Amino acid sequence: MIRINLNSKLIFTTTFLIICLLLAIFSYYNPAQFLKLREKGYFLGSIFHYMSFNSKQALTDFLENTTQAKKIKKESELLKNELNQLIFREKNHYQELEITNQRLQKLLNFKEVTPYELISAKVLAYSPEGFFQVIYIDRGKKDGVIQGMGVVNPQGLVGKVVEVYLNEAKVMLIIDKRSNVGVRVQKTRDIGILQGTENPEACELHYILTKAELEIKDTVTTSGLGETFPPGIIVGYILSAEKNPNYIFQQIKVEPAVNFGKLEELFLLAQKK
Repeated sequence: MIRINLNSKLIFTTTFLIICLLLAIFSYYNPAQFLKLREKGYFLGSIFHYMSFNSKQALTDFLENTTQAKKIKKESELLKNELNQLIFREKNHYQELEITNQRLQKLLNFKEVTPYELISAKVLAYSPEGFFQVIYIDRGKKDGVIQGMGVVNPQGLVGKVVEVYLNEAKVMLIIDKRSNVGVRVQKTRDIGILQGTENPEACELHYILTKAELEIKDTVTTSGLGETFPPGIIVGYILSAEKNPNYIFQQIKVEPAVNFGKLEELFLLAQKK
C-alpha cells in the first residue's frame, strides 16, 4: 500500500516537472506565442471565475427564494387556519350566542311583565316513553317546587308539575292525553276544557256550545277556574271549529302556542309572597 502511494507521488511530481520544463522551453523559443497562450489562459480563467461567481449567486438566490417561499407558505397556512376558525365561530358559536341572547331577552321581558312569582328552570330531558307528554326540569323541593305548579314559557302554557324530587321535577305537558286545562276563548268569553291528544300541533277543546261564534285564530287562554293555573295565560289558537246540529257542543281543535319540540328555559308559577 505504501509502495503504491510512493509511486503515485513520484509519477505526479515527474509529470509536473516535465510540463514546467516544456513551458519554459516554449516560452524561451516562442515568447510571443507564450504571451498569447497566457492571455487566453487569463481569459478562460476570468470566464470560469465569472461563471463560478454567477453560479454561486444564483444558488444563493435560489436558496433564499426557496426559504422565503416556504415561510410564505407556512404563514399562508396559518392565516387560512385562523380564517377557517373564524368562519366556524361565525356560523356556529356566535350565531348560537346571538340566538341565546335574544331568547334570554324575551324571557327577561316576560318575567318583568308577568304578575306572578316565577321560578326559572331548564329542561333536563324529554321522557323516552312519552316524548311529547312528559319532561324533566332542573328544579325540585330544595328550590320550593311543589306538585301542581303551573309551568310556562314566553310563548304560553307548557304544563304542570306532577312529581317533585329533591333536585328535579316531572312536568306533564298540556298535549298529554291525561291533561285537562280550564280555558276561555278570549274574544267570546266561552269557557271549556282543553285536552291533550299527544299531538304537539293540536289539542281538543271540549264543552263549547254550538251557538258560540268562534273564528279561526281566536286566542284561547287559561280561565283561572280551579287552583292550578291563574287566568289569562295563553294556551293556543283556534285551529278548526265544526258545528253539528245533532250535538250540543262543537268539535274544536286548538293549536298550542308553545313549540313543544324546542323547550329550553321555563318558569314555574308560584304564589306571590
